[in-house]
Amino acid sequence: FVAPGKSTSCRRELPHDGAMAMNGLKRKIGEDIRQLELVVATRENTAKVGYFVDDTVVNPGLGIPFYKTVLEGANYEHATWKDQACVRTSQIHWRDDRNVTWLERHMEMTQGFIILGKNPGLFVLGEATHDREELDERSRKLPDPKTTKAYIIPAGFGLILKKGTWHDFPVSCGPPVSAFILNTEEVVAALASMPKASPMDHGDCFKLRLSEHWDFTLRFPDPRPFVQKHGLVPGPVCQPLMGAEGYGLGMKREEVTAGWGGGTKVFVVPIVNVEVFTPGCGGPSIQPHLQSLPELANKGWRDYGNRRGLQRLSQMFKELQVPATAVINSEAAKLDFVAKALKESGWELGAHGINNSSGAAKMSRSEEEEYFKTTLDDLEKSLGVRPKTWLTPGFSVTERTPEIAAAAGIESFLDFVDDDMPYHLKHEGGNKTLCLPYCMETNDFSLVLTKMHDPRQYAQAIEDHVRQLAKEDGEKVVCLGMHTFVAGTPARVLALSEALGRLKAVPGVRFASAAQVQQAICK
Repeated sequence: FVAPGKSTSCRRELPHDGAMAMNGLKRKIGEDIRQLELVVATRENTAKVGYFVDDTVVNPGLGIPFYKTVLEGANYEHATWKDQACVRTSQIHWRDDRNVTWLERHMEMTQGFIILGKNPGLFVLGEATHDREELDERSRKLPDPKTTKAYIIPAGFGLILKKGTWHDFPVSCGPPVSAFILNTEEVVAALASMPKASPMDHGDCFKLRLSEHWDFTLRFPDPRPFVQKHGLVPGPVCQPLMGAEGYGLGMKREEVTAGWGGGTKVFVVPIVNVEVFTPGCGGPSIQPHLQSLPELANKGWRDYGNRRGLQRLSQMFKELQVPATAVINSEAAKLDFVAKALKESGWELGAHGINNSSGAAKMSRSEEEEYFKTTLDDLEKSLGVRPKTWLTPGFSVTERTPEIAAAAGIESFLDFVDDDMPYHLKHEGGNKTLCLPYCMETNDFSLVLTKMHDPRQYAQAIEDHVRQLAKEDGEKVVCLGMHTFVAGTPARVLALSEALGRLKAVPGVRFASAAQVQQAICK
């Protein structure tokens, strides 16, 4: 979970004025995000920040003659709550903000937390710096991001913090978490006395607002997938991984103003997928039972699409005088016969990642940004045009994919499938792209490989879908997902050419490329 290439050694203290100036320039808050490592807390990995509390009896052997069947443990040797302990409970609910805004430490007591109930809690903890001889005086008053982690403490376990351990209050991992808390009356009174959230240094509570001291932001990963994966929650955890609206982090859907179609009711956008697969990694199959390596039949079937299906589809659309958009793996475009066919097709040339054996899932931000750049750069080099339309291979996305696509100059984005009407996706930072929903009901994978339609049934399903939309109100878009090795076979091209020819004559139906729809909406 640590961002690649990011150093976490910076401990620069910035001026405490409102401008938060650095080297004479106003700092852009959050432009440098450092992801904390997320780990399940154990006795071993928390040894430097606290005393782990589980079902192990610590310091056993305390002799109390009244309890013959009890193994008693002596007091934790260094645990102390000064003059007056304060014992309380709290319930912590989910928060969307994963930035670490505050860290504090106590030098005169060892605060304790026990997680109650069935749900785990997340603790941001940093090793003490006050006694590190290699640090200068100012650095001893700051946390060290290199030794700060996000620990998941399971339900029924706890931690007594060592003096000087940097920490924030526990965080929910999705469902509400309850905690039994041990600290001192002095600290609780000091915290409660604050009129508003601000730095403090009294009542044995030294609390820092990190943005006043660092030129980066600490952030912990979303803990919900982590606790689900490790079995730390009793049931499924709601995980809106694509942002608040479901369209990516920071992305907001904006409807397209009616009337953009100029009288057209249904824009039919053929999307021809031109793909290659990493040898030995499999892919779509016409005979899935063939699993031996090297595998010839299914690989050859996919290769046939680029050698013959691509050219057959190109000829069909030329004869019909129907525009189309190709979305292309950049590795496919490096094949001379593929590049030649695409350049001669007259289609809009869009992007479809590097290959269809890998996508963006599990990539870091920097990796995904590089993934987009490499794809677009390579396609421009191979085909002479930089794509403005994008479809992610296999819908293998991250929650940042729409934002990164918009920032990379993508004007037509095909990754969502939830409507018949196009809509804008705007990021909170200002970048914007147009979503043309990619129809799953008319996709050749859905109709042929999943529903097992024969060529006539396949073509008829597409025709029926478009005819029905033409009867309805509103301006619709139907993206016809086609693959060269499925739709590009002789029988399917014959059936398709007849069905698409009939659709050309349907009132209110128009064929267009993704770019043409985008231009009609954004003109």
